[in-house]
Amino acid sequence: MQKKLIALAVAGLVSAPAFAQSNVTIYGVADAAMVFGEHGDNDLAAVESGGLSGSRLGFRGTEDLGNGLKAVFTYEQGFNIDGSDNSDGTRGLGGNSRQSFVGLSGAFGTVSLGRQYAPGYDFIADSFGSSPILSPQAILSGDAKSSIDASSDARWNNSIAYNGAFAGLKVRAIYSMGADVSGRTVSTELGNDPSEDDAAGLGLEYANGPLRLVAVYQYLQDGANTLASDDQQEWSVGGSYNFGFLTLSANYQDAEALGNVRGNDGDIWQVGVVVPVGAAGNVHLGYGEADMDVVDAKAKSYSIAYTHALSKRTTAYAGYNRTDNDTGLAYGAVDALTGVTGEEADVFAVGVRHTF
Repeated sequence: MQKKLIALAVAGLVSAPAFAQSNVTIYGVADAAMVFGEHGDNDLAAVESGGLSGSRLGFRGTEDLGNGLKAVFTYEQGFNIDGSDNSDGTRGLGGNSRQSFVGLSGAFGTVSLGRQYAPGYDFIADSFGSSPILSPQAILSGDAKSSIDASSDARWNNSIAYNGAFAGLKVRAIYSMGADVSGRTVSTELGNDPSEDDAAGLGLEYANGPLRLVAVYQYLQDGANTLASDDQQEWSVGGSYNFGFLTLSANYQDAEALGNVRGNDGDIWQVGVVVPVGAAGNVHLGYGEADMDVVDAKAKSYSIAYTHALSKRTTAYAGYNRTDNDTGLAYGAVDALTGVTGEEADVFAVGVRHTF
């Protein structure tokens, strides 16, 4: 018995340094808003999950491997805090994966494998922080099915990614071996040439004091190879400048063959400002347009919102968005209201976001 106790003690001493060098962080966002809206003759009054940011629960870990090298991983699940079904039909955490990857990190940057953000997810200049309900940029790019958007279309499965930061410059590159990129399914991956539905992206971000500049290019191959389909290509440029009394931002993106549909081209732009109010508040203003060639129509979207930091982790907010559609378009802030072309969509939201 004594020998067994000694052996266990020695094993504990040997394994202790390994535990000391590992670090796992649990983090998340809980965000819900009371939303009232209309689109044409359709009305909505509901509690919606993720007024400012998508609700999520994540685990992020690192292990020091020595010589400046670290093992890293992230596993992040999204959920609808209002209790509605997730995008995959489940409730709660379900299988609604936002990110899941593992990799190696060092002075060279980070190389990782898994389901990961393309640069179009957050290399965007947006005065509303890509709020799915209040940001004209997010509303228009999401409804246009652009991959340069802070939505599921900018999270790519089966991917290898590189992230690096060098003296104010951030670089993100990603290559996905197809399947579920921008809504495509694994069936296209099983074709004669599995590389025909691959996707690639490159993003640059430069930040220096009050100035921030961003640029993105993303390319999604056409897996169908029909006369009506084509490779989807998108690029985006933007920037912001903090003058102290306000922050001005602008972003422009151009897309060809959205959804891999030949001729489904368009461009989207937004300008916005954030004006500080007191020590904890901000007023957000924004205007954006989407000009879609396939239906020769425009959608115009404008928003106003107020956010107030109740603490470092809790933000209360209220905002309004109106999106006007030409015939052939049915863009709007709340998915449940879309489907009526040529009609305006209005939404008012008041909610709270807590990060942990």
